[in-house]
Amino acid sequence: MENYPVIALLHRHGKTLALLVALLPFLGAATMVATGFAPWPAVPCAALAGAVIYVLARSYVELIHIITETLMPR
Repeated sequence: MENYPVIALLHRHGKTLALLVALLPFLGAATMVATGFAPWPAVPCAALAGAVIYVLARSYVELIHIITETLMPR
């Protein structure tokens, strides 16, 4: 998979990257609430958005796994 470095990266570290990307909205909203830039309902909304992002990112990573296991030459 040396011709496809991003696919290789997502195949190796996709689960961790999906989790980190999903945490970003929650951490951003919590920071904004703590500094006074957003009202408190932003945190639960960001948590819900993070959950949706996590499901979408994990499904994408699973598709990458399917592609690499079935279609990519070894």
